[in-house]
Amino acid sequence: MNRYGRPRAGRPVLLIVGLLAAGAALTWFAGAHLAYATGLAGTPGHLRVEACVWDGGHRHPHCSGIFRSSDGTVVKPEATIDTRLPVGSRVALQLTASGGYEQTGIAASCGWLAISLLGLLVLLIGILAACSKASERRVRRSWLVLLGSLSAAVLLSALVGGVAGMSERL
Repeated sequence: MNRYGRPRAGRPVLLIVGLLAAGAALTWFAGAHLAYATGLAGTPGHLRVEACVWDGGHRHPHCSGIFRSSDGTVVKPEATIDTRLPVGSRVALQLTASGGYEQTGIAASCGWLAISLLGLLVLLIGILAACSKASERRVRRSWLVLLGSLSAAVLLSALVGGVAGMSERL
C-alpha cells in the first residue's frame, strides 16, 4: 500500500508476469514430453528389463536393460529408466532427442496432457489478469466458461491417466 491507501502498482505486474512465465514454461515442458508419450516425437522401441536397482533417496528404482528400436536400427544395451517395472518385462518406450527414454501409452499421454493443460490454464489466468488490470472491468462470461472448461479437461485427463496407470500395473 502506498501512502494514499492504494495497492502498489509493481506487485500485480510481477504476479501477472510470473503467471505468464510459469504457464508458458509448464506448457512447453509438458508439451515436449506429451509429444514423446504419444509417439509423435522420438524413436519408438522396447526395453527388455534386465535389472532394477534402488538408489538411495529416489522414489522409483533405476531399471535397466536393452533398448531396441521398432525398426531395429537402434540398439542401446545400457538403457535406463526411473520407473518401477518387473524384471523380465518388455515395455514400450520412445528414445528422446537428448538420449533419455519416455514411456508411451494412455497413462503417460493423459498425464502429460493434464500437465500441459494445467500450464495453459495458468497462462490463461495470467492473460485474464493482465486484461482485467489494463481495462479495469469485469472479465467476460465467455472467458470464464473457457477457464471452467479447461479446468474440467485438466481434471478429466488426470483421472483417465490415473485409472489407466493403475490398470497397467495390475
